[in-house]
Amino acid sequence: MTAWPRRLGWTALAVGVGATALFVPPLVLPDGRGGLPDGRGVAPDGRGDPPAATAATPPPAPSSALPRTAAPPSPTEKPSPTATPPPAARPSSGPPSSGAAVITLHAADPANLRSGARVIECPTCVGGSRVGYIGGPNTLAIRVAGVTTAGERTMTVTYETAETRTLRVAVDDGPAQTLTLSGARDWLIPATVSIRVHLPAGTSWIRFFNDEGPAPDVNQIQLR
Repeated sequence: MTAWPRRLGWTALAVGVGATALFVPPLVLPDGRGGLPDGRGVAPDGRGDPPAATAATPPPAPSSALPRTAAPPSPTEKPSPTATPPPAARPSSGPPSSGAAVITLHAADPANLRSGARVIECPTCVGGSRVGYIGGPNTLAIRVAGVTTAGERTMTVTYETAETRTLRVAVDDGPAQTLTLSGARDWLIPATVSIRVHLPAGTSWIRFFNDEGPAPDVNQIQLR
């Protein structure tokens, strides 16, 4: 055999060995843990590492601040109270509708008439004195002047007595009203009693008497 054929045979052999090396993968032994020597795992289908697991989206972190609540509604302003007008004044049954002023008269006034009755000093009485010794034939008449309108009036009598006595009261020659009075049961402590009388217009006289016995002492009168 010549050298050319031999070279040709060796060349063919080398090509065959190289082709075998290209198409036969190297033998890889497992590392005993079911993976490759470099630590990569083998997927069940033999295609190498399995795809990396997609990390789950973490839930949003809870806010440390408390949830906002709606602001409370502002209090409704209360309307200011409306003043209620006072009721209309009712007509009084006392003084006449003409608006006559209150008349105040003292029993010891020199303008009055005293028949047997006498003025008595009294430091605790209204005006410092009163008229006593009324009763039997003794009488007191108090003058009322300047009445513009005739009509019913309330007369308040201030008096003193230490025992129960009877006092009779009449306007001019009109009928008398009889009063049984006990007062404060002390000659130095004033007491009052009120009655209704009819006063004529102009000037009149209010008489105090007791034709059956002694009467209380009279201090003053007021006509309303």
